[in-house]
Amino acid sequence: MAKAVLTFALYQGDVLQRRETIAQDIVKVGKDPKSHLRVDDELASRMHAVIEVGSPEDVTLIDLGNEPGTMVNGARVNKCKLHVGDQVQVGGTKIVLERAEPAGAEMEAAAAVPAPAMAAPPPAGPFGGANPFGGSNPFAAAAASSPFAVGAANPFEVGAAALNPFAAGAQQQARVEAMRVPDDAPPGTYTYTLIKSGPDVPAEEVEVPHLQSVEVMVMWGTNVLHVSHLTPPRTFYVGEEQSKNFGCDFFIPAEKLGTTRMPVVVGDRASLAVVIPPGAKGHIEIPGQPRMTLDEARAKAQPSAEVSGGHQFPLPGGARARIELDQFVFQVAAVNAGKPIKHGVGAGVDWTVAVYFALSFLAHAGLIAAMAFFVPPLGLTDDEGIDKDQLYLIQQYLKSAAEREMEEKETEQVTEDKADNKEGGTGTRAKGEEGSMGNPTSKATNKRYAVQGPKDNPDPHIARQAALREAQEFGMIGLLNTGAAGDPNAPTAPWGRDTSLGQDDMSARGNMWGDEIGDAFGAGGLGLSGIGEGGGGRGEGIGLGSIGTLGHGAGTGTGQGFGSGHGRLGGSHATRAPKVRMGATTVSGRLPPEVIQRIVRQNYGRFRMCYEQGLSRNPNLEGRVQVRFVIGRDGSVSNVSNGGSDIPDSGVVGCVISAYYGLSFPQPEGGIVTVVYPIMFSPG
Repeated sequence: MAKAVLTFALYQGDVLQRRETIAQDIVKVGKDPKSHLRVDDELASRMHAVIEVGSPEDVTLIDLGNEPGTMVNGARVNKCKLHVGDQVQVGGTKIVLERAEPAGAEMEAAAAVPAPAMAAPPPAGPFGGANPFGGSNPFAAAAASSPFAVGAANPFEVGAAALNPFAAGAQQQARVEAMRVPDDAPPGTYTYTLIKSGPDVPAEEVEVPHLQSVEVMVMWGTNVLHVSHLTPPRTFYVGEEQSKNFGCDFFIPAEKLGTTRMPVVVGDRASLAVVIPPGAKGHIEIPGQPRMTLDEARAKAQPSAEVSGGHQFPLPGGARARIELDQFVFQVAAVNAGKPIKHGVGAGVDWTVAVYFALSFLAHAGLIAAMAFFVPPLGLTDDEGIDKDQLYLIQQYLKSAAEREMEEKETEQVTEDKADNKEGGTGTRAKGEEGSMGNPTSKATNKRYAVQGPKDNPDPHIARQAALREAQEFGMIGLLNTGAAGDPNAPTAPWGRDTSLGQDDMSARGNMWGDEIGDAFGAGGLGLSGIGEGGGGRGEGIGLGSIGTLGHGAGTGTGQGFGSGHGRLGGSHATRAPKVRMGATTVSGRLPPEVIQRIVRQNYGRFRMCYEQGLSRNPNLEGRVQVRFVIGRDGSVSNVSNGGSDIPDSGVVGCVISAYYGLSFPQPEGGIVTVVYPIMFSPG
């Protein structure tokens, strides 16, 4: 008979799903269709929680330990009281207790019955206390936490003994099946029996039917002191003897037990028997047979080898025995073993999903393997690729060399043809390096010449070399005669005038091109084909035309310059492309030098551009740019630095160093690779 009627409202988010009114003393909450309060939520368990109803004011929620737990008013709880208006959260479902009312006429009828008294306390111990060992009961805490304790918060316990007033759930009221007074009971004595108020839990959910077990419960009166579930079945001993070879499963003083060690049940996987000590009372229940007392069982039992004067009676599956010895009670039951709880890493794994993913992976792997096996190769192997690249580079080198030779032959032929056209006379080639001018004692090479004079000078010119020589040889008189004609810092020529006058801030004997004004190494004259005295011929002199800062000279041809030549500049000077050559490469690491050289040569266009920018500042620029860099594990270039360059142009060095950062190499084996790579640059 229900003690109260509860009304619940179930919400998904803020949307009301339904209301349910339940009149049960034990309300099962979960996803199981048999639950009284069914929760359709993915996070809810089949049996998520239970609600015990003692009265409209005594409603208790008990969480059964499933994840993600049970929330009451925003806080996770294991066990708590529920009041009207409380909100219970199970996963994404919110359950609100809206009403809790008495069970109507049935409740009023039950109220007319005299209030039952609490069960009588157990008999007093021999030491004057309620504990057979004297003093407080040391087993009360263990009995309270036992899931088999009588009166504990176990909604599935059926047919247990009287309410346990010492358990942690003692405040929970027992369900009353009937109140009967035995004929020999004193007045005012009542007997209470727990009844089930919900559907039975299927045995296959909690038991293993093919595996036997034995359940032993040690009680003192109605207090549960110890519970053991022995799987597989074995002998269970009580007493106080503890030695190397013998021990007891539960401690009981020898003065209460009559011996230091006594078996309660003996047996193994094959057979199981309960021990009946002398003087014990109780009964034995076997399925399909009437209950028999211990006196009746002794007549059918065999003598016990371990208990003097005792007997042992076999217990088949499902049999139960109750042995009462003084104030101690031993309850033995042959039951099915409980289903073990999964442990370990894969305990919470849904193997159905895992099998699906495994099959999907195998299917995709098989498809990829089939494609790799049946599809023909789309390219050559690595060795064949390298051979093909080398062959292509050799062909390009040979083709470039042939084209360069053809251009040189054509240029020489044109030069010879034009040299025969002596419009300005026939001079001789200047002494020294062709195209050189400057100071033979200077160490610098990247400076250009200049002649001091006003910016607006309409007639820039240089002095004769002979005038300066005479001034040096004849002393002060000769120098006075020449006046200011002999500027020792200005360039001279045999065909110059008596004085030097240009358009620059200072005079310097440098080359035709350079970074700035200053003395530079050089000797002789230009002596270039088609430039100088005689125009189309080759003469000693500087036919500069409009190049540099001297402006137009006295010549009348398109190749105007200092001197009296009438030659043409166009087409008379043979040009050559700048040369970029590789030096000895040093490699420290597990990457072949040939691979590094091949990739660097493929990017010579970047380095040639840097060098051509330097040639625009200094046409005579040449030298070596040596770069040190590191190839990382992923093939990228890092830590690029100057490794000892000697080219006299810092701009070219910086440009080449920056160009290395864009290169990419194969991934080396076993770590990084350090490379020192020199490149030789020359005008042609």
